[in-house]
Amino acid sequence: MSGVYLTKARWEALQAFKRQPHLLKREFVAKDLMVRSWENKPLHPAYGMMMFSLQEAGWIERVQIAEGWGSGSPFRMGRLPKAWKVTDAGLKAIEECPDVFPGEPY
Repeated sequence: MSGVYLTKARWEALQAFKRQPHLLKREFVAKDLMVRSWENKPLHPAYGMMMFSLQEAGWIERVQIAEGWGSGSPFRMGRLPKAWKVTDAGLKAIEECPDVFPGEPY
């Protein structure tokens, strides 16, 4: 890993990708990634800041998921729908992620 800190939130996200390998093959939205905040707590959808932290690490990237959004429509559709996609660096991080959290960086 290229000097990126493995924080608890990033570790939880990488572990979630290990549990949900189907997300490695397609675009997804944050709520598709089910993470665990604390040991033995129920899974819940990932949140925006977690996704931006993974993006900052270079492990995921934003992608546009619809071409021609609203073209030919009699009204405006708003923002283009976007999602996330795991990068090659993300695949490597997921593969090398330890099963036990090593502790917060100082």
